[in-house]
Amino acid sequence: MRAALSDDKYKVTVTSYTSNDTYGSLVNFYIRILELIDSLSAPMDKVVNISVGLPGRVRENGKVDELINVGIKNVDLVELLSEHYNKPVYVRNDAEMALLAETFLGEGKNYKGVYFITVSTGVGGAFAYDKSIKNYGREIGHTPILYKGKYYDFEKLCSGTGLKNLAKLNGLKVKNAKELFQLVALGNELAIKIVDEWVDLFTEFLQFIYKIYKPDVFTFTGGVFKSKEYFFDKLKNKNPNLNLKECYFKEDAGLMGGVCLGISMIK
Repeated sequence: MRAALSDDKYKVTVTSYTSNDTYGSLVNFYIRILELIDSLSAPMDKVVNISVGLPGRVRENGKVDELINVGIKNVDLVELLSEHYNKPVYVRNDAEMALLAETFLGEGKNYKGVYFITVSTGVGGAFAYDKSIKNYGREIGHTPILYKGKYYDFEKLCSGTGLKNLAKLNGLKVKNAKELFQLVALGNELAIKIVDEWVDLFTEFLQFIYKIYKPDVFTFTGGVFKSKEYFFDKLKNKNPNLNLKECYFKEDAGLMGGVCLGISMIK
């Protein structure tokens, strides 16, 4: 979880980071959010608004029915934060937030069609055309895919957590995606085969997305991209018709998207 204090020129002056170990507890999640914001020591009399990105489908009123990867339901940060800080609060999907950053300030700023993808605990994505989000409310991580005769949500096999599941289905037990990539670095043939299958699944997924949106560029971030040297060139080679780039802001893309949204609401 990340928080930042920014001026209206996109300059971040303070940042704060914390792990999210609040799975399954809405109350603890709320407490952690408040602690994170307070850790910025922001002069609240000068703060104009608060913008938040969350990994779920956000309603027009800012509420989220469920954060699947956090194990909580009925999340209403608009009510919580606006009452606590007496400031306007804006909530968007976290992938849409990161897309804003890449579209206005990052790798997508010179393109019309930009598709952003994050690969971390889950898989999120969003599309923008001509600097305007055209996401249509889809959570791409829940797109069904067929693997060895059975259907799965895409993120169940292709997120960071999904890589662990994919390895298990192929007879390899690992604690997490990082351990899988460590085995690849050591030349483990089964680990290499699993990552190659993961690249194939991601290729099918990207080509599916391309048929729908025809983006000029895909930008990627998320925890899995810390190990990009083991798969990103392979993914590019498998998709010669696609323009694939790592996010300019890397894992802080969502954070900078929050800055972009906050400033846009002022203007």
